Amino acid sequence: MTKYDENELDKILLNKDSKRKIINEPGDSDWGQTIIPGCNETANKTSQGLRLMLMASYKLGFLLVKTLIEFEKRHPDKLNIIGLITDDPVSPHAKISMKRRIWRLFDDKEKLDIEDAIIEVALSNGIPCFTGNVKTEYARKLIKKWNPDAIQVCVFGQIIDSPIIDFPKLGIYNYHPADLAHQLGAGPQPFQDLINRDAKTSLFTIHQLTVELDSGPVLGQSPTINVRFKNGEISHDLLVLEDKMTEPLDFMAVILTDQLAINLSTNQIKAIEKLNFAEYFSEEQKKELLEPINFNKSSEGLPDISKFTLNLLDKI
Repeated sequence: MTKYDENELDKILLNKDSKRKIINEPGDSDWGQTIIPGCNETANKTSQGLRLMLMASYKLGFLLVKTLIEFEKRHPDKLNIIGLITDDPVSPHAKISMKRRIWRLFDDKEKLDIEDAIIEVALSNGIPCFTGNVKTEYARKLIKKWNPDAIQVCVFGQIIDSPIIDFPKLGIYNYHPADLAHQLGAGPQPFQDLINRDAKTSLFTIHQLTVELDSGPVLGQSPTINVRFKNGEISHDLLVLEDKMTEPLDFMAVILTDQLAINLSTNQIKAIEKLNFAEYFSEEQKKELLEPINFNKSSEGLPDISKFTLNLLDKI
């Protein structure tokens, strides 16, 4: 059986652009790498707008990164994604709670493909990546160098400590596919929680991030999401539930990022405390979220930006 590791990932990344630079021993981090885009990949980057850092991994993190890259392409005066920190599931040394989190459902080749996808979409759009330990001097210096105004977090496998949480002047926000406002689904297994509770509906939450896992103040939530099949049963396939719960993520990401950009431009230099996401959703969107799950198997590909989100990007 082929062993998939960082060497294999490096070959893939350098084959796509040989001018990329890979730092295999990033200071005092005991795993991971820093990967710098090639010079041609940074050609379209500007220094304007909100300086946003992302800490994201897996398929949901990929959707967040892809969505905000599209935001930056359409509105380069509003947004500048300055760095991505992502999980490194192909490293045997990475402490990212592999056995408790969604990564456990994938084999080594699938983990490699997902990690490659999120790093590739970042690098090809001029965004440097770090895959190591964030509780290190190296990571702290890197974040200081990137100097984000705000940080957004989605499916990230490490506990984030105070030096990172306290750094961005416009706050740090976490995406979580569960109803945290009612203390439901906190932790690394929100979809299993739906099954355990025999839930009928749920909500997607964005909250301010704190040291305590999924305990920060709730910023806002999606409209109600139906997590049942048409026959009234709930799926016991975690990935099917994930696909349904992920539907509002990209739309909510645009709303949050646009508000952060507006606040920066109007000199409102503080974290956002509340945001009424639901009021931005059309009746058609709300109706779709309330529709029963109409698929029995999770999509094998990566999630894509919805038509609603693309329309919103045209309007902001």
